[in-house]
Amino acid sequence: MRFTAAECALFFTSDEDCPSHSHDAQAEVEELIYGEYLAALRKARSATASRVASPTDESDGAGTRRSDATDAEDGSDPLLLRRARHQRYVQRNADALPAYMSALSASRPWLVYWLLHALDLLSADHGLPEALRLRAATTVLRFQQRATGGFGGGLGQIAHLAPTYAAVHALAITREPDAWKAIDRRAMYRFFMRMKQNDGSFRVSDGGEVDLRGMYCALTVARILGIMTPELTANCIDFIVKCQAYDGGLAASPGLEAHGGYTFCGLATAILLGEADKLNLPALLGWAVRRQMPLEGGFQGRPNKLVDGCYSWWVGGIFAMLDVAMPAASPTSARPSDAWDREALQEYILVAAQNELGGLIDKPGKSPDQYHTCYVLSGLSAAQHQFDARSGEYGLEFVTREELHITGPVGNLLHPTDPIHNVRPAALHAMLRYFAERPIDPTSLE
Repeated sequence: MRFTAAECALFFTSDEDCPSHSHDAQAEVEELIYGEYLAALRKARSATASRVASPTDESDGAGTRRSDATDAEDGSDPLLLRRARHQRYVQRNADALPAYMSALSASRPWLVYWLLHALDLLSADHGLPEALRLRAATTVLRFQQRATGGFGGGLGQIAHLAPTYAAVHALAITREPDAWKAIDRRAMYRFFMRMKQNDGSFRVSDGGEVDLRGMYCALTVARILGIMTPELTANCIDFIVKCQAYDGGLAASPGLEAHGGYTFCGLATAILLGEADKLNLPALLGWAVRRQMPLEGGFQGRPNKLVDGCYSWWVGGIFAMLDVAMPAASPTSARPSDAWDREALQEYILVAAQNELGGLIDKPGKSPDQYHTCYVLSGLSAAQHQFDARSGEYGLEFVTREELHITGPVGNLLHPTDPIHNVRPAALHAMLRYFAERPIDPTSLE
C-alpha cells in the first residue's frame, strides 16, 4: 500500500477515540503531574536544540562515539543522557537483585533480557563483558524445559511463550554459540504446535490465555531458530486481522480494546508473515500517531491514559515497521516514521524519565526498574535511528540510515535495535546465521 503526505495527514487531524471534554480533563491531570518537569523542559529547549548528525560528524570510521564535553553528568545539561549512572544501575541489578524482586521469580528470563539489552544499548562498541555474557547464558539455559519444550519463568516452572521469547532473545544478546546449540529446537517446535490453535492464535502455556503476545513470542523465536513452517503459521494473519479494533489499533484478542503492546506484537508478526497489507494500515498509523501526547511528548498505551515511558518502545517502535508495511510512493515522499515527533519523545525521556541515581522510569515520581530501563532506552534508540528494509540472506533485514536524530549532546546516541526483535541487529543476525547454517529436516520436527 502506498500513500502521499496529504493522504497520510487525513488520519492525524481528528481523534475519534477521545472526546474533547476528556482531553481537557486529562490536560489538567498532566499539568499537575508534570509541572516541574515541563519547567525543566522549557529551560532545556531554550538552552539547546535538537541536532541532526551523520555518523561521520561525531564518530570515528568504526562508528565509535566520541566523548562529549558534557559527559561528566554534572546535571548542567537537562538533555544529557546519564549513561554512566544507568550503566551502574543495570550492573548493580545484574550483580545482585534486591530481595523484593523475589516477586518476579516467574519472570527470571525477562530480568536477564531486560538487563542485558539495556547494557547492550548503552555499551561501547566492544560489547558486554565476557563474564556477564557467560553467566547470563548459563542462567537462562537452566529454565529450559527439555521434556515439554520451551522455557519456563524459573526453575521447575512450566514452559510459557513469554519467557521463551525472553530466554532466546537474551541468548542472542550473549553472542555465545556454545549456548545456542543447547536449545532443543525439536522440542521447541512441538511446544509451539501444542500451543497453536485452529484459528491461528496461540495459548501462552498449557491451559493459559490466548492473545497476540503469544503469537508474537512464538513466531519471532521460530524465525530465529529456523523452525518456521506452513503448519505453524497457518491462519495466523486471520487472527491478527480480527484483533484490529474500530479505531485502528490492535487488541489482545478480537473484540477487546486496542493497546500499544498488542498493536506492536500484531504488526510485527504480520510483517514477519509477509501479510501486513491485510491490516487497515492507514488506520493503524493514525492510531499510533494519536498515542503521542502533545504536552509531554511521550506515548500513552491507549486512549485517555497517562504517558508511560515503556510505550516509548511499544508505540514509538511501531513507526519503523510501518515504513516496511506502507512503502512511500517515491524516495522523496513522506514515510510513516515522519509522522511522529522524535525530538519530543527524546525530550520526555531525557527530562522526565531518568532517575537521578540511575535507571529509567515510567513517569515523574516513579522509581526505576529493569523493565522500564530496558524499554525506555529502546524507545530512545528508536527515536534516534531510521531504517530501510531489504530482503536479506535470512529474510527481512532492517538497515540503519546514515541520518540520525539526536536531541541533546551527541553522546546521547545509543546503538540501534531491530524494530521487530528488539535486540541489536548484529546479535540477531549472528543467531539467524548460526541456525540457518544448521537446518533441521521439517519432517523431523513433528
